[in-house]
Amino acid sequence: MLYIFAGFPRNGLHAGGIQFAVEEVEQLAILEHEPRARYRKAGVFSVTEYGEEWLMPVEYRVSRMCLRDGITWDWFPENWTFGNGATISKTMASPEYKTVVHGTDLTLDEFLAISGSARLVDLGLERTHIKHEGWKEYEARWVPGTCPQESHVVHLTCLVTVHPLPEFAYQRIRELIEESGELREPDSYSSEDGKHFATNRCWDGKPVYTRMS
Repeated sequence: MLYIFAGFPRNGLHAGGIQFAVEEVEQLAILEHEPRARYRKAGVFSVTEYGEEWLMPVEYRVSRMCLRDGITWDWFPENWTFGNGATISKTMASPEYKTVVHGTDLTLDEFLAISGSARLVDLGLERTHIKHEGWKEYEARWVPGTCPQESHVVHLTCLVTVHPLPEFAYQRIRELIEESGELREPDSYSSEDGKHFATNRCWDGKPVYTRMS
């Protein structure tokens, strides 16, 4: 079963560290590690010597924090691949803006080319979002009114488990990823760079996306 959580652990665990916490330290779940298994938006596939075979629809659960920030199952395109085991995905988006003459969609140069001349003091300029087809498709993935209108990064943590999680296990994993992230048995984790922790990410936990500076 597929579980989708907002962001990534504030405690610094990378995907391998999450796997270690869930399977080894706290023994909350058995993750799917079958190399031939592929979890995608379109379904679960098995890779064979003859190609890929569709097996079944994906059973999934999207966290409340994702839903709160506008990310539902419909946010993911049909070709989205979740892989298996534990993964952390990163999606970047940067809307385009231009400065236009108030009441038109013309830039100042375009306006002057048409009008010939104008008193600049009488013109108002405003910044407008260029909603090209690519942006429209991206914005449509979000719950209406929730897509950030500035450059941003969306981090999501996904777990694929062999069996559905009991509620206590789900809530503990959600806590690890989306809330306090306090580790039990912290001495079980290695402080060696790259062993269980990532060193190049910083996230405050809210919202599911972060604004790019």
